[in-house]
Amino acid sequence: MRVTLVPNFQVEYSVQLANGLCKFVELTLVVWDKLVPDLMGLLDPKVTVIKCGSPGSLLGPRVANETRISRFLRTHPTDILHFQNAYVWRLPALLLLGKMKCVLTIHDPIPHGGLPDPWSFPSIALHSRRAGALVTLGPRQRESLLERFSLDPDRVVVIPHGEFSFLDRLGSQPAIDNGLTTLFVGRIARYKGLEYFLEAIPLIASRIPKARFRIVGAGSLRPYQATLSRLPYVEVENNHVPPAQIGREINRAAVVVAPYVQASQSGVVIAAQSLGRPVVASNVGGLCDDIVPGETGVLVRPGDPVALADAVVSLLESSERRESMGRQAKEWMATARSWNKIARDTVALYEGIS
Repeated sequence: MRVTLVPNFQVEYSVQLANGLCKFVELTLVVWDKLVPDLMGLLDPKVTVIKCGSPGSLLGPRVANETRISRFLRTHPTDILHFQNAYVWRLPALLLLGKMKCVLTIHDPIPHGGLPDPWSFPSIALHSRRAGALVTLGPRQRESLLERFSLDPDRVVVIPHGEFSFLDRLGSQPAIDNGLTTLFVGRIARYKGLEYFLEAIPLIASRIPKARFRIVGAGSLRPYQATLSRLPYVEVENNHVPPAQIGREINRAAVVVAPYVQASQSGVVIAAQSLGRPVVASNVGGLCDDIVPGETGVLVRPGDPVALADAVVSLLESSERRESMGRQAKEWMATARSWNKIARDTVALYEGIS
């Protein structure tokens, strides 16, 4: 079976999926390789890579890039064309694919709060009409998708997000740390609930004076400046975090927090557990499906800094519990979320529509 996998910005996910799928199918990956160039070396040699640079930020280069991708898809027929996320710039290509069978994985059925996406609805609607099957990364995402769109439920399947242990293969080494660092890492956006972590920090510090706190990620810190000014001991790196640095940051942390107020899923939550770190996360969206409560992490009420602080303190106070939870998290990711298992389920889906 010939499969062409076409991601947008989900390159980390797609590279791992490609490595799993190529064991069972003849796989071509059409990828914006310049978004995360350090990941290209991780691809299995059996994967045929069509490099497309980056999407570009200007209209002309972006149109030219999408034209090249569309031309490739039209001139290289495949048994299954698998898109990662609906992308408005790719809609014209859908009209020119003839009878080619398509699968669409929808990472975010609903736009994140604070990140308006007026094109989300028409993009997903039109891609969904063209796709023979749709994939969500969890049952909550499937429910959200079916509530938002009029779709045949039999066409929508759940295949979970795979583990992200590849971060260790990038050669990332943890920095020296005191073993009591709580980490918030990744894009800073309103739905991430950073303000609740900031409110929890003094509560944690009052009970564990040696605790350290790191916030690492790109995005505006303006809404949080007043609070941060009262927390001079918090370490902040307000910049883009490439995959290798994500691995280093997680490896130097004792606990990773995800105090989100909204979520489909979280690559950070997946990555932390894959590297053997327990996660304290809000019980929102699909996060409850990506954590085994009490075994690989702790779920708390969203918007509750006291509950967040209590959960973090309970892990920092007990290295035995923290390390046990980290081991279970790593093992769970390596088994239940292995890319081999996910690839087999994905190929079974392909076979069902081919």
